[in-house]
Amino acid sequence: MIPNSLFFVTLLGLANALMWPSIWPLVLQDLGKYTKIASALLIMGIAGGAIIPPLYASIGQNIGFQQALWIMVPIYIFILYYAISGHKLRAENKL
Repeated sequence: MIPNSLFFVTLLGLANALMWPSIWPLVLQDLGKYTKIASALLIMGIAGGAIIPPLYASIGQNIGFQQALWIMVPIYIFILYYAISGHKLRAENKL
């Protein structure tokens, strides 16, 4: 049987899939000639999925896989910050 904690961490992928359609327009809004660069950076952000899993596996082998999940905390704190106020910084700088 799958432990509850592992099941709920796996469900975070669903939350991520629901957030991308919201994050994308917030980031690209009013960028003008920088839209292509910002789009490329967003795609590279997805490539973070190519960096974090091997890092998680390496840490998990050393300290345990449940404890290695703490690597996700700063990532989700940044996403929360951006959702609450980080995306507003550009609008404030225009004034």
